[in-house]
Amino acid sequence: MKYIFYIFRFIVFWLFFFLLNRILFALFFIKEISTASVAEILTIVPKSIALDISFISYLLVPIILLIWLNSFLKNKQFIAKVIYWISCFFLLISGLINGGEVALYSEWQTKLNFTALAHFKNPSEIFSTASIGHIFTILLFLLISVVFICIYKNKVHIILLTKSSVGVLKKSLMLPVFLGILLLGIRGGFQPIPINLSDAYFSNTIILNDIAVNSNWNILQSILKSRSHFKTNPYKKYSDKECEEFMFELSANKKDTNISILNVNQPNIVFVLLESWSADNVESLGGLKGITPNFKSLEKEGLLFTDFYSNGWTSDQGMSSLFSSFPVFPYVAIINQSDKARKLPCLSKSLSKQGYHSSFFFGGQLTYGNIKGYLLSQGFDLVKDENDYEDLPYGALGVHDEFMFSQFKQELNELPQPFMSTLFTISSHSPFDFPGEHKLSFDSKEDDYVNSVAYTDKCLGDFMHSVKDEDWFRHTLFIIVSDHSHGSPLKRRVAQKERYKIPMLWMGEVLKKEYKGKQYIKMGSHIDISASILAQLNLNNSDFYFGNNLFNSTANSIVPFAFHKGYGLITPKANYAFSESYNKVFESHAPDSISKVQIKKDAELYFQAAFKEYMEL
Repeated sequence: MKYIFYIFRFIVFWLFFFLLNRILFALFFIKEISTASVAEILTIVPKSIALDISFISYLLVPIILLIWLNSFLKNKQFIAKVIYWISCFFLLISGLINGGEVALYSEWQTKLNFTALAHFKNPSEIFSTASIGHIFTILLFLLISVVFICIYKNKVHIILLTKSSVGVLKKSLMLPVFLGILLLGIRGGFQPIPINLSDAYFSNTIILNDIAVNSNWNILQSILKSRSHFKTNPYKKYSDKECEEFMFELSANKKDTNISILNVNQPNIVFVLLESWSADNVESLGGLKGITPNFKSLEKEGLLFTDFYSNGWTSDQGMSSLFSSFPVFPYVAIINQSDKARKLPCLSKSLSKQGYHSSFFFGGQLTYGNIKGYLLSQGFDLVKDENDYEDLPYGALGVHDEFMFSQFKQELNELPQPFMSTLFTISSHSPFDFPGEHKLSFDSKEDDYVNSVAYTDKCLGDFMHSVKDEDWFRHTLFIIVSDHSHGSPLKRRVAQKERYKIPMLWMGEVLKKEYKGKQYIKMGSHIDISASILAQLNLNNSDFYFGNNLFNSTANSIVPFAFHKGYGLITPKANYAFSESYNKVFESHAPDSISKVQIKKDAELYFQAAFKEYMEL
């Protein structure tokens, strides 16, 4: 009982410590947060608790193990002293983190992270750039830590110094129970998706989200993910000069020969982002028959891209590729690294300068892959997920598509024009518990998936039919595209280029008549979408460095992609894929041996250049 009381006091002690540091941080940036309402500022407190508990749970793991070890030692005070010094160490480290974060935030507008810590390799740089104010700030936070060390010693730790009557056997039995509870605390509870930054994000005022994120948890996660922050470029095989020449050659062919396919200058833009739709489900793209008849019907009204691909294999990768035109890497998800992700260009930011309102709607948990954090940091005006639709019918992962499409229509009717709005579907994601028929069978383990796609296809068709009488419809460009592909009854290989082929259809009254019901054969991928949209609106797309305008006839057609522990490149005449885990070429297809050598080199040069860009963000 004594130890349970100690743990309780320990948790409350750290929660109060974190709260005080947040208040002090907010006072340093009172001008920046003053634009938010009082209610929004107060929301920081409940939103911060989950990550606070997660970090405290991390901290309690070694302490619980030491308490358990103490049961077998004669010198009971030794372990107590070790625990005391562990607590003192983390309190002082917390002071340095919080003080350094205030100094860093004033310069970079980002929380302390692995990238910032890398600068400590050159301490002279740190001290030469530090101002008197920065030093005072760090000393102030360290002073607070010292005060809390005294509080810990006299009000919390003192409990451990008393004798315990709990036997060795009972303590041993309680150990797995405590560790199990701490594991739940670390991952944020029983929910399917472990806790991440998005659980603390709630506001369009980015600094409020940053204050809510536990600074210790943030830096710990950043360090734990440091495998993704390689000290050197793992793709570096060529000289910087050769790499730069390769990328220059790609960009040199981007001369503006844009084909205009729209009949209005500032259309509304609606994305219907289809969960896990493979081109294998679409007959017109060489897929199986009878799965997506509604999509096939919509093809008559739009422009179908027949050679289009995803750049990765997960939804979070799809978001940063689509909206920010950034390549995907096997081990790195830039969307999970808020310090880097917020420096990316984004379609929402480009369009907001033209008066567009941006929104994103999802019937599931946007905490997955830190999608919510990414969207808010990129300035989306309105972001809603399952927490906003608790009254709608839902399954294991969230609201079923038919109800979200209906809700999406209502949301669109309330948006100010012009708008860029996205609906991200969910029913075609495992476990495929959609409220519809399972009438298709290809004698495949993917039959449940195929039927879920057929269900979403019907929902899509019903939605498109239902919005045709809305006032905003005739001024709207609809872009129907998948977030990534999926295994299908056609059994594609893991790195086969067809495994990454997905549907994309542009349609709406804003499409010029000569493009309706047509197919567009130019190769492209997610990273080309934003650049292409901006070009159609006659807006500058130069920030989207890796993206090509799909309607520029002189631009290169090139698709970089990543799969689990591997990467590849697709061009109209060749494709290549290399597995880093097996150190083996998985795919190599080209018309001749010279082309095979060239596609391999192009893939290596591309990923070297892309990762260099990633490291410099």
